[in-house]
Amino acid sequence: MKTEVYGGHLTAWRAWPGGPGRALLVHCSLGHSGAWRGVAGQLAETHECRVFDLPGHGRSDPWDGAGVLQDAVCAQIRGMIADWTAPVDLIGHSFGATAALRIAATAPKLVRRLVLIEPVFFTPAYIANPAYRDRQMVESAPIDTALERNDFRTAAQAFLKDWGGGEPWEAMSEPQQTQFSAQMPLIKAAYVTNNGDPDRILADGHIARMAMPTLLIDGSESPEGSHEVVTALRDLIANAKIETVQGAGHMVPVSHADETGTLIKSFLG
Repeated sequence: MKTEVYGGHLTAWRAWPGGPGRALLVHCSLGHSGAWRGVAGQLAETHECRVFDLPGHGRSDPWDGAGVLQDAVCAQIRGMIADWTAPVDLIGHSFGATAALRIAATAPKLVRRLVLIEPVFFTPAYIANPAYRDRQMVESAPIDTALERNDFRTAAQAFLKDWGGGEPWEAMSEPQQTQFSAQMPLIKAAYVTNNGDPDRILADGHIARMAMPTLLIDGSESPEGSHEVVTALRDLIANAKIETVQGAGHMVPVSHADETGTLIKSFLG
């Protein structure tokens, strides 16, 4: 891996060589850039894939807690594109997809095609379906309460149950549990944008004006929120469609990399 300063943050990144296309992939919270290896392999015939570690993830510098985490990730994305050639095909998963969406909405000239895999941008879903918002407030209460109390171990257990890759908490070793719990402040830092409206991309109509082709991917076994969000975004974005990977949960680009990569390759052309 290489390291460069992007958006004022020392960023670890790598490139997987491939065809003439340019794809920049943004991983999820508590993940790392290596999670894209399987999807990048599927795209190798058509695209060079570049990936990077978010602040506080992988080999990038730790997150210092200053400012807004998504702002820092968006700055990394802009920096990496500036060092490449715009427009790129921008692909994001979960929290990474929320940052990718924000870039596409506010700087559309940087993005040729957009792929959002289970973006955790809940605000449009809350607006479209208030009944879902009421249910979500109840269902997320254990995580929300634990994070408010800085009880990161309890928060980690609840988060893993809803949004993890299927491995139960009890199957993790004590060092793994400790490390996972220590990363919970990163989840807390994402709440402000996951449940807000960064850059007023909703209120000012930036999302509604997006014209680039957009692929939304979810897993058939994912939490209700994943389906609500992609449906709400599909209804907002003029040139968007949804593809569902059967048998997959929230970690679909990792657990079902071949299926996900095949969908993305077909969409990017």
